[in-house]
Amino acid sequence: MGQLTEELRQAVDRHRGFLEVDGGDSTYVVMSMNVFREMMGVGTDEEYQKSLKAIEEGWADVQAGRSRPLDEFLRDFDSKHAIPN
Repeated sequence: MGQLTEELRQAVDRHRGFLEVDGGDSTYVVMSMNVFREMMGVGTDEEYQKSLKAIEEGWADVQAGRSRPLDEFLRDFDSKHAIPN
């Protein structure tokens, strides 16, 4: 993990915890942990850790081929729950 410079920290604070930064080839978003947690709905450390674990497990499923195309899932979901197309 990189270190946040004092200049960047002050800029994030001035922009209410959320800052878009031009990185040349890419644009980056720098935000405070409070803003990130509010956005993700993970207010406590426990909720945050559970969220990270769930993301890691989901990514492992994708890498292991335990996934399917979204359109296939949506067709099955709609059919199962009698949702008209």
